Amino acid sequence: MGSTGMWGRRPRRARVGAALLAVGLGLLPAACGSDGGSGGGGGAGGATPAAGSTATLPPGTKAAGAPVKIGFITAEGGSAVSLPEVREGAQAATAYANDYLGGIGGRPIQLVVCKSQEDAASARTCANEMVEQKVTAVNIGTTAFADSMVPVITGARIPYTTGVAASGTEFVTDGAFSWTGGFPATLGVMAQTAKDKGYKSVSLFVTDAPAVTAGANALGKPVFAKAGVGLDIVPIPLGTPDATSQVTAAIGKKPGAVILVGEGTFCSTVLKGLVAVNATQPKFVIQPCLSKTVEDAAPGALDGATLFTPGDTESDNAESRLYRTVMGRYAPKTALDGYAVTGYQNLLGLVRALKGLTGDVTPASVTSTLKAAKDVVLPAGDGLTFTCDGTAVPSLKALCSTGSVVATVKGTKATDYRTADSASLFGD
Repeated sequence: MGSTGMWGRRPRRARVGAALLAVGLGLLPAACGSDGGSGGGGGAGGATPAAGSTATLPPGTKAAGAPVKIGFITAEGGSAVSLPEVREGAQAATAYANDYLGGIGGRPIQLVVCKSQEDAASARTCANEMVEQKVTAVNIGTTAFADSMVPVITGARIPYTTGVAASGTEFVTDGAFSWTGGFPATLGVMAQTAKDKGYKSVSLFVTDAPAVTAGANALGKPVFAKAGVGLDIVPIPLGTPDATSQVTAAIGKKPGAVILVGEGTFCSTVLKGLVAVNATQPKFVIQPCLSKTVEDAAPGALDGATLFTPGDTESDNAESRLYRTVMGRYAPKTALDGYAVTGYQNLLGLVRALKGLTGDVTPASVTSTLKAAKDVVLPAGDGLTFTCDGTAVPSLKALCSTGSVVATVKGTKATDYRTADSASLFGD
């Protein structure tokens, strides 16, 4: 490894980071008809906002007084990943909170944005900037480099908050909070669903990146075992053009279902392999599989698949309608059928969790209020709630929920949204 030099190491780190971010993005809510690419989809040049019913905003409380500085770090402007719509979703949620929800503690939120290039150096730079700016809390948009940021931010006793944890330090660090259970909870809900359907075993296809495969083994094996479902983890090397041999070996073990966890190109490769061997097993997928590119590569292969996601932006659920209303008012040029809801959900989740905060708004008071937050309604979460007292997943105290939104795939669209929970698989 030491002889590979600059050109041997950096591309590998970039590929691993992109693979981990793809998993993280797949666990974030996004409308399922989008292409799922990593380029920016927001702003005036984005896709047409998704149609759907909206809500009437009732009179609210306008924030007043000195602003509360909230840091917001997101992946934007990098050569591999740039998601400006995530920031735009957070900015819309901020404006809504300031106009209707009394901001935080009655004071207006001032969003301090830092754009990470999705590498360890820029992630660390953004974390240090948050400390220098003396923000009251940090909210994270999307990142595969939380492990470079969490120690800096929490080390300064500033609370670190996100919607979907994807990295190890986000799961266990004191002072870090994830509204959903992230990758662990998604695996848990998949295990619970497999148990409920009576499957004896499943094959989990994952991108063969160290952080992803390690997470699948460390987090997936225990919950599937507790559910009484065998888990066969099938790593597919990054960039594999044909996974037929790996798929053939996995299907030969006769699993009750197959699970795909990876980005769109990965999904296309695995699905083409499943079609080639005439596999008939039901499929569990995350959002990046539901793109036109994947559908073109394997037409009809996802019909009837089960989608796992923490959010719903398309149905007539009240939270889904509120999302479309807020975005239509405060970010009318931002496409709704992408990752704007990620920033919206993360930031508004913070505001809701701090509803009970009184007195001085400081990092310490925010942290204590978050730890006391119970049954907070997850924005765009189809009725899911979160509680941040460290009991949702006792071994992963930063996670605030074990639930997920589940939907059925028709073509590249999600239908029949419902919620599922895996709390029983994480207890003693």
